[in-house]
Amino acid sequence: MNVYLLKDSKVSENIYDEVIELLKGFNNPLHFIDSDKVFILDDLDLELDRLNEGKFNKRDDYVDRSVCFSLGPGQIDFPLEREVAGPEDILKSCYDFRKRYDISDNHFVILLTEQANNLNWFSFGDTSNNAFIHTSDWGYYLGCNSAYPITYEVIANIYYMILFDNMNDAIIHTHKDAKGCINDFCEQKKDIKLKMRTADICSSCQDLMMNRNFPMSIFTQITEIMEFLRKKLISLDRFVNMIGASNVEFRGYSRKMILTDLDNLEIKFTPLEKTVYHLFLNHPEGIRANCIKDLERELRDLYRIFFNGNNLAKFENSISNLCDYLNPSMQEKVSSIKRKIVDAVGSSLASYYIIEKDMNDDLYKIKLDRSKITLT
Repeated sequence: MNVYLLKDSKVSENIYDEVIELLKGFNNPLHFIDSDKVFILDDLDLELDRLNEGKFNKRDDYVDRSVCFSLGPGQIDFPLEREVAGPEDILKSCYDFRKRYDISDNHFVILLTEQANNLNWFSFGDTSNNAFIHTSDWGYYLGCNSAYPITYEVIANIYYMILFDNMNDAIIHTHKDAKGCINDFCEQKKDIKLKMRTADICSSCQDLMMNRNFPMSIFTQITEIMEFLRKKLISLDRFVNMIGASNVEFRGYSRKMILTDLDNLEIKFTPLEKTVYHLFLNHPEGIRANCIKDLERELRDLYRIFFNGNNLAKFENSISNLCDYLNPSMQEKVSSIKRKIVDAVGSSLASYYIIEKDMNDDLYKIKLDRSKITLT
């Protein structure tokens, strides 16, 4: 049985690749297949949604056949304004993919998407074996690699779509109070951490699976993946508590960023992001935001290392934008770097590696001890 994993154009390549890699380590009987097709969700009927904290933390009622979970509290400024789409509209990409490539009804098509939905849910599956997972903010909510809960949600949605007939069926059998079972409702995103740490399917849910002839080979595969994720999460928690920041290697001429104490986790940056990151690594004392222009020559030298094109005009334009205090390019790169790091290691560890302002002197710095960095 195949599981096709799709992504929209805004989902991090780092996270998508890691989710695929995690799942492909357990590729039988569910066979996980990545796709080089990137969906641009530009034909959605979007509306502006304004959420206060109370509304944001509670899912809206939805009388339908879908299996869903709501967003939880995080580091967000309220009221929050964002463009949202209807879940059925987001799922159209799954239907289009299924039709275009003649995917059998018994196979699964799951879309990873940054697009928020108007129900304020992060996971939505239907009875036609299509689902999407909202990929934003996991690193902030759970303080771990975003790939772990997203991977968990992939297998959880498959479990729900196999086990339950419709939304009402799911509501009847869902645990409203979290108990560490895959079938916990998880009204708040942070509650998924309990499920991941226990990697459990409770006895009542196992009885239901037996009564409904849930495929035992898939049950075994799902529990193996959950156990793997559980060990990853516990290992990360222990590392944060005992050691702190991982050692970092920048490998090869392209200087791949590898966190050696976290199973050689790679954080992938674009060439321009690498340029910005290494500029701040070179200045542990910090850099004032309005003084980037003074470091233009250093930026050029760094970008020559990472730039992989031959378009001189593009090269010059990129450097000029970074050096222009009124241009948002530098802040965009700093924000993008931060998001990739938080997605990869969670908010607790990310503080060692991100570029952020030191409120004591208003200088932007990377606080990682440079003795933990090696070039290989």
